[in-house]
Amino acid sequence: MAAALLVALLAGCGDAPGTGGAPPETETPAPDPTVRETATAGPEITGTGMEGPPPFRLRYDGHELVLRPHAWCYGSGCVDGVAQDPPDIGRPEVVEVFVPVRAWDLEAIFQPAGDRCGRYQTLMPTRDGQWFTLRPAGHPGRYRVSLFANGGGDMIADLVWRTPVEGELPVPESRMSLIAEHDGRPDSYGLEIAVDNLAETPEEARARIAVESADGRSLTFDAVRSGDDCRPEGSIYFDGPDARGHEAANLGGFPFHYTVDLILDGKTYRATADYPADEIEGNEPSVALEFTPALPRME
Repeated sequence: MAAALLVALLAGCGDAPGTGGAPPETETPAPDPTVRETATAGPEITGTGMEGPPPFRLRYDGHELVLRPHAWCYGSGCVDGVAQDPPDIGRPEVVEVFVPVRAWDLEAIFQPAGDRCGRYQTLMPTRDGQWFTLRPAGHPGRYRVSLFANGGGDMIADLVWRTPVEGELPVPESRMSLIAEHDGRPDSYGLEIAVDNLAETPEEARARIAVESADGRSLTFDAVRSGDDCRPEGSIYFDGPDARGHEAANLGGFPFHYTVDLILDGKTYRATADYPADEIEGNEPSVALEFTPALPRME
């Protein structure tokens, strides 16, 4: 039902997160008497000398799909692959997903199938032990869904789901990176602002940033909108000017206060944040931006 292209194979990557040599504790789900048909999909990687994780198991509408991952970090090794032809599970309203490693959590990333630049949305399924209840995202349609299990090691597998019912709609999100901390001193890797999940992509988008150091010195400048042609619908991105980031880092010491005015098709939205207090864990040195009024969202 599916094929994958193995693009990289890294043996002995014990320094990767959660890969210390011994495979983590796993389980196999109990049989379900309501399952009428079982199928297997995903690549069977052999000849590497490495043990991969057990597969996902999906149950829906009397079917069970044993879905092997196309990429993983598990035990003492990592495999990086691409799912070229993920299985199509049809039109179930709900999918139950079993994650075999006890310590791992699960998230699901939805993107319109066949559209590499399409809007994507990440959902956190409801958990009950090692079973996760996954429901549709967005408006009904044909989606490529990536199942990503992680928590000290990881694995990922893709499927196609023709969702028949309305799902949770995405909420606008925004982040900015300007000041960074290097050896206890302010530094900068340049300016980046990302805004995702707007109702639609605005024709005009501008951003003005004011930054003030703890010393009371300040700087105001305009961001440069990126010309990337393959951004998802409802997203905008500003990249630079990086020189202004270095000027901002030289204003003084921590903390820094940010004010961002985002102008979308003539309407102004304002957000404030403090660095490093509002730094996003796992996405350092970015801070989250919450705008007033609220950014336009899908309906």
